[in-house]
Amino acid sequence: MKLSHLLPALIWLMAGSLCAAPPHSDVRIASPWPAQNTILAMLGYGENIVGTSMVAKKIPLFRQSLPRIDSVPVVSVNSGHELNPEQIISLGTQILFVPSSMTVPQQDLLRQAGVRVLAFDANSLQALTSRVQKTADALGPDAQDKAQRYQHYFDRNVALVKERLKGLPQDQRITLYHSMGNPLTTTGRPSLNQDWMDLAGAKNVAENWFAGKQNRRGEVALEQVVAANPAVIVAMNKRDADAIQTTSQWAQVDAVVHHRVYVNPKGMFWWCRETSEEALQFLWLAKTLYPDRFADVDMRQETRRFYQDFFAITLSDAQISDVLNPPQ
Repeated sequence: MKLSHLLPALIWLMAGSLCAAPPHSDVRIASPWPAQNTILAMLGYGENIVGTSMVAKKIPLFRQSLPRIDSVPVVSVNSGHELNPEQIISLGTQILFVPSSMTVPQQDLLRQAGVRVLAFDANSLQALTSRVQKTADALGPDAQDKAQRYQHYFDRNVALVKERLKGLPQDQRITLYHSMGNPLTTTGRPSLNQDWMDLAGAKNVAENWFAGKQNRRGEVALEQVVAANPAVIVAMNKRDADAIQTTSQWAQVDAVVHHRVYVNPKGMFWWCRETSEEALQFLWLAKTLYPDRFADVDMRQETRRFYQDFFAITLSDAQISDVLNPPQ
């Protein structure tokens, strides 16, 4: 029998089970948004995830911290970036977290089945920190306490970086190119990437390359990057960093000549993307670009403390090395 034929019964069962609201610790959560899975884990609700993302299931540290994720179903999303509401209901989902850009069809049906759909904006630092707080508000006081501690830590790092970079002239800001997904995909302004580059004192060479594109990202010509001649390159993946450093067409770029091509740190997720680990991204980049101004900042210790305090994970020295210098 098709699942669609079972929907009325599923809805009736779900509605009946929700007559008495479950304690927050028992809430069933689904999210196809990989970085949102990390935020859920940070807030103490990783064990409540009943539908996840294939990307999240593949990240070693995420899998280590949440071993049961191997058996959690992947929320299916079609080529049109559209969810399957029947699957969401079948998982017994009570809260579904999605980016606002994702299509969630048949929301009336989901509401009847007791599914609360929370859609959040993305692609800026402000949207990220707001999402952490709003996620916690949906989960309960224990998550709110953690979110408040996280916001204090985030604000502390912002203040530290701003103080250390105070007085840095615009013409002395280090030029940077950031590749994501492949060596020639990058982002401009406005974007989350632009926000953390601004905060860390970097001058994004691609800042104005996507003025006509709504999402301010896309593929660019290699000649455009070579002409911009960034002093530093940060690649999301090691394979891209290796390609940039070994391909002859990139050989004359300052970042390659002076061995300043870095792989972006990656823990529960890539620090540079929509994860709460973003609190470390701009601190890491500021220290990487201006080491003399951040001589007393030990990124290994910051990393160790962050994962212990916010994820209750004790990282080994080897794991810290893998987070800060991803092997793949």
